[in-house]
Amino acid sequence: MRPRICLYVVGEPPPPVASAHGRYEDWFTRLCGQLPVDLEPVDGSAGRIPAGLGAYDGFVITGSPASLTAPEPWMEAAVELVRHAYGERRPLLGVCFGHQLVGAAFGGAVVNNPRGWEVSTCAVELTEAGRRDPLFDGLPERIDVNFSHRDIIDETTLSPMNGVTVLAANDLCAVQAVAAGPHVRSVQFHPEFTGSIISAYVGTRAGDLPDPDDALDRAADCPAGEQVFTNFLRHFVLSASVSR
Repeated sequence: MRPRICLYVVGEPPPPVASAHGRYEDWFTRLCGQLPVDLEPVDGSAGRIPAGLGAYDGFVITGSPASLTAPEPWMEAAVELVRHAYGERRPLLGVCFGHQLVGAAFGGAVVNNPRGWEVSTCAVELTEAGRRDPLFDGLPERIDVNFSHRDIIDETTLSPMNGVTVLAANDLCAVQAVAAGPHVRSVQFHPEFTGSIISAYVGTRAGDLPDPDDALDRAADCPAGEQVFTNFLRHFVLSASVSR
């Protein structure tokens, strides 16, 4: 039986991006490729954890235009989903806003980055823990990935006592990926963004960027980011479903 993955959708791309390139579920479905998994979108804006979570073999939480610095009621259920996956030892990957939810679930504070927006293709460096983690299996210490975010997890509020380990960082953000126990992972970047998608995001954020032309020039496909998602499926979801 093919593993079932809940794609917990907590937002939508900006309308110009969606009209040209589709929605989150389209992009993550593409990333699943030929791997034997079934990706099932679930609306995360309902404000409650959906019934039947025990039937899923893994979870992915998407990005969102919303911000944990301006809390909304539905976000409490999203944080509880992270804790549910952790407690039930089910694989979960948080992406961008989903990454920040993982930080919040384990006591981290989410804040506006004083350095401003990070939008386009940028490099991150793996920490020593990141180089050992199966999420980054087969990848070099420095990888190019795609971003569109302003909020970050404040690294000073994360505690190893809560079981959280930083896996990647760069000059703009000290918490670009984290591990929480053996099954929960999150990344501030977007594995699902192609070069054309991130170019469209640059266009929507041109007014927020100090040099939008440079951001557009840097926008590119990022095979390493896609490999991170593939690693999550192979080393977390598929391996866990076999062991069960």
